[in-house]
Amino acid sequence: MIRVLLIALCAAAAHADCSVDKTQDGQLVKLPGDAAVYLVLDGCRRHIPNPATYNSLFKTWDCIQETTLSGLICTCDAVTNGAILVKTASSPAVYLLSNLKKRHIANPATFNAFCFDWPKIQTMNELTLSFIPTGSAIKI
Repeated sequence: MIRVLLIALCAAAAHADCSVDKTQDGQLVKLPGDAAVYLVLDGCRRHIPNPATYNSLFKTWDCIQETTLSGLICTCDAVTNGAILVKTASSPAVYLLSNLKKRHIANPATFNAFCFDWPKIQTMNELTLSFIPTGSAIKI
């Protein structure tokens, strides 16, 4: 019990100088002078691991905002290497497939706000998609 409490206190202290801000969701950010690019999702910065993953999700590199404020947003799990946008042939619903989950992108306004790229959506077999655990929906 004491060990669990200490772990929780250490985790809280590690994020004492950052904030979770869902109003920033959908932004692609980087710190000046740093090549690392982050997607703000669920109020957290999520590192995009490489250019190939970035290019498989987003319209253009011009979507990235360089700002010192991005360093104040807490860092959470990175976007999975090779993350993709998927849908099935029988449904218009689009999902972000990352971190072993599919997350429904709630509507076109959210899709566009995140700078996702419509032509990059891949079609997946319905049965295959149904076996992937569902995460929380992405909505602005």
